[in-house]
Amino acid sequence: MIIAERKGVVLRRAQEADMPRVAEIAVLCYRPIHDYYLSVLGEEGYRAMSRDPEQTWEARKGEKLRQWYRRHPQWLWVLDDAGELIGFVSFAINPTKKLAGIKNNGVLPAHCGQGWATFMYREVLRHLREQGIRFAYVDTGLDPAHEAAQKAYRAVGFDRSLVLARHWQDLAQDNPGSLPE
Repeated sequence: MIIAERKGVVLRRAQEADMPRVAEIAVLCYRPIHDYYLSVLGEEGYRAMSRDPEQTWEARKGEKLRQWYRRHPQWLWVLDDAGELIGFVSFAINPTKKLAGIKNNGVLPAHCGQGWATFMYREVLRHLREQGIRFAYVDTGLDPAHEAAQKAYRAVGFDRSLVLARHWQDLAQDNPGSLPE
């Protein structure tokens, strides 16, 4: 099902056959975020925060998207440029609360800066309004790896933020900030 079109590129509902490419795009798009987390937490800390440390982050990301598609195929859309997928967006709707959230999404690095993310977000937000949704949110990091995402979200009207910081400490190392006994 076609949702919208821009410059010959179609935004449409994902299909099962799209999922391997969606997973590939996600890995390419999320690699800078993964690398940033790894630089901050270190390999052991990053593995400790993982829900399934036996799997690579790439495999976890792909599986998360495949599971999302199996449960909610109507809530995963792809950017299709004449048969080549260049981006995707997923979202969730809670009609009882009139609340929705933009979830995993990304645009191939070669197509970034061309307005594709804002195009997808605007179409999702238009769809949410048509569904009677009142409130929309998106979660994103405040780190340098998320700067482009933050800019795109602001560009489509996300104008309020609740900031959460997750502080980390490696307890195997001496902590110079600990209180004296």
